Amino acid sequence: MDVTDEESVKAGAKHIEGIDGKLDILVNNAGFAASLRDPDFVAKKYAAEDIFEPETVQNWVDIFALNTIAPFFIIRTFQSLLLKGAHSRPQGTSSVINISSVAAKMNTTSPMITVAYSVTKAALDKLTLVLATSFGGRGIPIRVNALQPGPFASEMVTPEFLEGLKTTLAPGQVALIPARRHGTDAEMGTTALYLAISDYTNGAVLSVDGGLSLVNP
Repeated sequence: MDVTDEESVKAGAKHIEGIDGKLDILVNNAGFAASLRDPDFVAKKYAAEDIFEPETVQNWVDIFALNTIAPFFIIRTFQSLLLKGAHSRPQGTSSVINISSVAAKMNTTSPMITVAYSVTKAALDKLTLVLATSFGGRGIPIRVNALQPGPFASEMVTPEFLEGLKTTLAPGQVALIPARRHGTDAEMGTTALYLAISDYTNGAVLSVDGGLSLVNP
């Protein structure tokens, strides 16, 4: 489904309701860090004397729509299915996991991404806490947590960048990642699994970043 299209999200919820009748785990993972409209955005950032100059209002609108706004409306749309999932287990809860980023904690900018990226992820962390508090305070058995990944293999980064983490400072970094490597699928998977199954974890924002945010402000 197109998570930025309300009707598409509603159709997705209806589809899942027809298959399972409930939802136990919802992961908000869609996102981007550069530009949806300009394939040369990163090149322009590297070439610009002022890295703020290539930024556009439209790009900020696009990235907030996908990275921050969409998760709220997805959760709202799937709330009834998440409730049914929670009620299908004795004293159980359903789990929402928002995929944030270690960038939410860091104040540096990089020519590889739009300035808005870290802002959208910081806003997503706040949304996670607001939703967890609201559900918890109203006795709604839906937990909302967030994961802040550091460098992991994905469509957003190149293999060369990941290899360089071992010996080279990335733009915006002041110290090498203490782990001297990127994260593994298993490390991400086990952390997500923990958030999914732990009925006692709610409103958590967990960094899985190899210590990157510890040594970089």
